[in-house]
Amino acid sequence: MNYNFIKNKGGVFFFAFIFIFLTSCISISKIIIGFKNPKVITVEELKNIRNQIFDDNINDYYYKEGIKDSIFFNKILSLSFNGSLNIYNKNGEKISFKNTTCINDEIKIITENLNSLQINSNKIFKDVKDLINLDTQEQIKTFGSDDFEYYVIYYWSSYMSKKKSIQNEFNLLNNTFDHNHYKIIRINCDFLNIWKLKKNKKIKLKFKKENDGYYNVSFKSILWK
Repeated sequence: MNYNFIKNKGGVFFFAFIFIFLTSCISISKIIIGFKNPKVITVEELKNIRNQIFDDNINDYYYKEGIKDSIFFNKILSLSFNGSLNIYNKNGEKISFKNTTCINDEIKIITENLNSLQINSNKIFKDVKDLINLDTQEQIKTFGSDDFEYYVIYYWSSYMSKKKSIQNEFNLLNNTFDHNHYKIIRINCDFLNIWKLKKNKKIKLKFKKENDGYYNVSFKSILWK
């Protein structure tokens, strides 16, 4: 990823990162269709949005108050555009796949060919201390505190795609895994006013398609309180 930004609060903020839209993959791949410029919302508004999209008892989490580093906003957008299966073992270690370019391939492997999985001990899920339960306001528990073998992390946001699209891609995941062994955790990536951002303001993004099929995504300013 390439960065070009000024970190001073209140100043102009620039960055850009490159990602690819896996248009050959039907599910989970992130495409511009349905995408909206992120709007700064409250936690209560986030609850209402979640209730409109999901009708289940799966826990939703958001990133806690006080995060205002420029690199964090890059992370939020990057997670929203993530087109890969995010799965970890009970030690929080990332599960990697050989020679796959699509999440559909990864789902097939993990459900039919577990022996081909690779554990990447260099990639540990480190967001535990930063995540707050949307309903209980409690911090997420560490991996291995329950009886699940694997944890599937699903990142979502209201600006990334239409509500129906979010429902469809999540249902694919939810219906794929055996819930006796896999636990699905949803993490929201909407922009929140508790991050010292101005409520109801929009974070304007610009997409520029490159010749190689990749997109350059950038935004010019962050509206701090």
